[in-house]
Amino acid sequence: MRKSNLLRWASLILVGPLLACGLARQTPQPAPTLTPLAFDIQTATPTVAPLAAFVDPPTSTPTPVITATAIITPAELPSPTAAPEQAEPAAPAPAEAAPPPPPPEPAVPLAEPLSGGEWDFEAGFTPWPNPFGEPCAGSGLANGWSAFTTEDQYGSSCMNETTWRDNVYTGTSAQEITFAFVGNEAGIYKSAPTQPGHRYTVEAYVRREPSPAPVQVSLGLDPTGGLNWQAETVQWFPWDDETENQWSRTEETITAAGESLTIFIKGFHPYPEPGGALRIDSIKISDIGPE
Repeated sequence: MRKSNLLRWASLILVGPLLACGLARQTPQPAPTLTPLAFDIQTATPTVAPLAAFVDPPTSTPTPVITATAIITPAELPSPTAAPEQAEPAAPAPAEAAPPPPPPEPAVPLAEPLSGGEWDFEAGFTPWPNPFGEPCAGSGLANGWSAFTTEDQYGSSCMNETTWRDNVYTGTSAQEITFAFVGNEAGIYKSAPTQPGHRYTVEAYVRREPSPAPVQVSLGLDPTGGLNWQAETVQWFPWDDETENQWSRTEETITAAGESLTIFIKGFHPYPEPGGALRIDSIKISDIGPE
């Protein structure tokens, strides 16, 4: 090959790629296109620079230079969707309160209240002999009751039936104990059947005749059922109301220790003064059950 041909071939080899690159740069590039949910790969058409007309064809075909431009456009991603809010579970409706259970029935039924008859001094009276031999004209002690008295240097008390209306609280009669001109203690007592361990409420009424030395009245309860008013088992309670010349009420509660409860009503005249008679009426005992 002649030297001039060799020079032309060499220039072709050197200039050809440069021309191809220049042409490739001048090719306008397409604007990016957003395609939902896909990736597009665009391949540029290979561009081959033409050989100069005056170059002799080489003995071997040169490998064309191909440039490819790949444009990868990320697909538009969907905006994240917030998870639906879960509704809070409704609070359960409050259950209706169950009615309270009925009170348990006592193992032993409550006894019927004791009142009226002997407890109201309406069962008649019997003459009462004074234990000290004192004369007590027209004396009388209510049936079902017992009595006691002490004496001083002037004498002792007497037990009488009174039917005068102002001296009777209920019914037609009441028990009277005299204290005029003596300074002593006197009273009456009676037992009632009970259930051991049950509580009993005792109420009673008295009317005191006025005296320069007012009569002091007490309610005594013996839960063992004893009959001795001076026994240590007797629990004494002062009367709730000390008013004279009118009916006054008292009430106390005690727990029975045996099968009977003894009720004592006692008057104490501190000095031998006139007046002071004591009238007793309308006693009631109620079983209110075990503790």
